[in-house]
Amino acid sequence: MNSLKKYFLLLVLFGMIVCLDTNWNSMPALGKFLDPYHGCWQNASAETETKVIYDMKGLTKPVEVRFDERLVPHIFAKNNLDAIFIQGYLHAKFRLWQMDMTTRFASGRLSEVVGEKTLSVDRDMRRKGMVYGSENSLNVMEADPESKQILDAYRDGVNSYIQTLHYKTYPLEYKLMGFEPELWSNLKTSLMIKFMADKLSGHTEDFELTLAKKLFGPTFDILYPEHQDEEYAVIPSQCGKSKTSYDTTTSFNNHNINKTIPVSSSSNDKRDRNENAGIGSNNWAISGSKTISGKPILCNDPHLPLNLPAIWYENQLITPTMNVYGVSLPGAPQVVIGFNDSIAWGFTNGYRDVKDFYSMQFKDGSKKDYLLDGKYQASSIKIETIKIKGKPDFIDTVAYTKMGIVMYDPSFPHKGYEGQSFAVDWMAHRGSNELKALTKLNQSKNYTEYVNAIMDFHCPHQNIVFASASGDIAMWSQGLFIHKKEEQGRFIEDGTTIQSAWGDFLPESENPHCLNPAQGFVMSANQINTDKNYPFYYNGIFTEERSKRLTQ
Repeated sequence: MNSLKKYFLLLVLFGMIVCLDTNWNSMPALGKFLDPYHGCWQNASAETETKVIYDMKGLTKPVEVRFDERLVPHIFAKNNLDAIFIQGYLHAKFRLWQMDMTTRFASGRLSEVVGEKTLSVDRDMRRKGMVYGSENSLNVMEADPESKQILDAYRDGVNSYIQTLHYKTYPLEYKLMGFEPELWSNLKTSLMIKFMADKLSGHTEDFELTLAKKLFGPTFDILYPEHQDEEYAVIPSQCGKSKTSYDTTTSFNNHNINKTIPVSSSSNDKRDRNENAGIGSNNWAISGSKTISGKPILCNDPHLPLNLPAIWYENQLITPTMNVYGVSLPGAPQVVIGFNDSIAWGFTNGYRDVKDFYSMQFKDGSKKDYLLDGKYQASSIKIETIKIKGKPDFIDTVAYTKMGIVMYDPSFPHKGYEGQSFAVDWMAHRGSNELKALTKLNQSKNYTEYVNAIMDFHCPHQNIVFASASGDIAMWSQGLFIHKKEEQGRFIEDGTTIQSAWGDFLPESENPHCLNPAQGFVMSANQINTDKNYPFYYNGIFTEERSKRLTQ
């Protein structure tokens, strides 16, 4: 009997050990998690020091970091690459799990650590071409020697922190979810940039508008006009420039047109200011003619989702050739929105449509051949293997065509269009180097250098506001755009003819822009980019209410 009791107790003990060392659905292994020497209790860390000297492998010289009362780091380095290395190190130290999960989301790898519940999300991200676009942009970035050095320095800084970790020092989220951080790569940085492109340019109304046009027929244009009777365009056709504080004679400035329409500064609008309160980004700059100091004022209010932790990481980078302050994106180097000794800049989403869908016809369910101009063309088939925590791998088959990536098909349908196949072409699929644009912006000294910098900013479409210490203000509605035919891309296009495909790019010099307007300000708030006089067709998702209030 005593022997039986011993065996029973041993069995219970063994069962407890197994239970405490096993993840149960979304619960972590409680034994490791509650371990007093290595578990969650170790994450009750001490307050960050106010001043730290970093001198480690990967740095050419020691770097000093001073944390202010809000724990904003001010990074003092002897050269730019050392500053970027420490920026990566600090991003990882304070935001590693956020960086990890964001890039897993962007690359369609959430199911590896979350389980089957995120399988449809992973399929969606892979089918829209997030990794495809990130790889294309990484090739462009790494072909540029300066960008490659910055990518490598940032990656090495992130990994320098990750390599100091073991289970005891893992961020709490890893202990809760029961997985380990993996080393950073330059592709992950590219994925972070494409993640923002998806957030800001990934939504379209092609399917909804196609259905609405079919339902409403002749009344569609009345219900869904492309221009409103009352508009406050980001760049009016009569937006001109006054004399600048220095010579900015470049080919980009020749497209500004004389005077602007004067706007009254008074308002008879007596409505409750909280009525119809909307959300959305805005930015503006006012000239010194309207300020007490006689200097411009620039404001940027990017209404991105309220995340915990926040989407931005505030920091300052100081080197002998750079002194820039603002917010950065954890997972990518440089300052995104900010200012230096000479200029300030900001971003607001422009909402110009840079993503189009095409209705496809395949010979059969294999998707190996699709109809184009009366003949069947061979698709390029990519097999996507999605790993799922606690489950067998899921195998997805994605077709690539001349019209784009087949995002929706009978195995992964768009709601309301079951049984049909649609390819997507998106500007974010093209290789681009937004990192180079940020690198140049961080060190720009005047309007000419600002314009030169943003020419590398292709996707997402942004209204990029500018002000300088020398007194200039400006706005560019910036991105790389296709020269489209009337209404091209507003609705689902016919994917069986090459005539529907994207054609040539518009010259970036033709992007709407305005320098030192007579009205004394520039502003954007997700409204239409131009008035009816702009000579090139585009469509998008625009709202006018906040631009009206800003103008008033």
